[in-house]
Amino acid sequence: MKARFYLLIYLCSIFNIASQESKKFDYELLGAIVLDENQLISYKVQFNVEKNNFIEGYSLTDIDGENETKSYIRGYYNDKTDKIQFKESDILYTKSKFLPEEFCFVSFEGKFKSASNKKLLEGKFVGIYDDKDTCATGEIKLVGKSFIKKKIKKVYKKIKKVKRVDSITKESLKPENYLKKFSETKIKSGEKVSVFVYTSRLKIDIWDYGIEDGDIITILQNDKPILENIKVSRRKQSFTLNLDQKENEFKIVTVNSGKLETNTTKLKLYDFRREYEVVASLKEGEAAIINIVRLRVPTKK
Repeated sequence: MKARFYLLIYLCSIFNIASQESKKFDYELLGAIVLDENQLISYKVQFNVEKNNFIEGYSLTDIDGENETKSYIRGYYNDKTDKIQFKESDILYTKSKFLPEEFCFVSFEGKFKSASNKKLLEGKFVGIYDDKDTCATGEIKLVGKSFIKKKIKKVYKKIKKVKRVDSITKESLKPENYLKKFSETKIKSGEKVSVFVYTSRLKIDIWDYGIEDGDIITILQNDKPILENIKVSRRKQSFTLNLDQKENEFKIVTVNSGKLETNTTKLKLYDFRREYEVVASLKEGEAAIINIVRLRVPTKK
């Protein structure tokens, strides 16, 4: 009972965390990884149920933390028995400084009550390194995004009536604004996110994600300017990037943040069937880095 209480408190707190998904998923669940040491790590899964009960989607770990990581998940779900299992593999992006071979991938088995209002998913997991060694054990406890949204709406109704809370704070506490933060990958000043791709040429779209106010950015590839003084508007501008090296650092610099204080440029990268969306939230003169790592296509042994 006490563990569930702390998890509920944690679920509420992680909504204070400030990869927009264009694809719709059958299920989107939020909650936490609970390690055996009682440490909590924010966790999100989104997946579709395909033919033969096969599931495919993504996981997001340590949301908006220094080790935020997005990975593929694949597994099976039987809605008659509520049994579900999935494994993480193939990192799409990470903010962590760890090397890919040092990542701890989740292998989960448990129950998923998709017919319930909560959409409760819970069970045991084992964390596994690439070399099959165990790196962590514990539990995963998640509930549906819509269930949490209802809870937040109830809290927001009470907050709206409190006169001591200013209008800006109330606006940030709106349920849609909280949930929006869970569907975006933001990079802030000085941050670096590593994206893993299997191509040598990458298409990129750039546009103003907020209010169009005259934002201007410059992009450097490995410290050399490749796109200078781009005026960012609501209209998407498309470019092709050549990935000359195994690791290619693209620095986004805000030259002018426009009428508003912060530049909100969104960048969408395309690699075959993969898509990555990142929001660069930067003030004038600030910079952040997208490190694009070229991977070899794995060969069957």
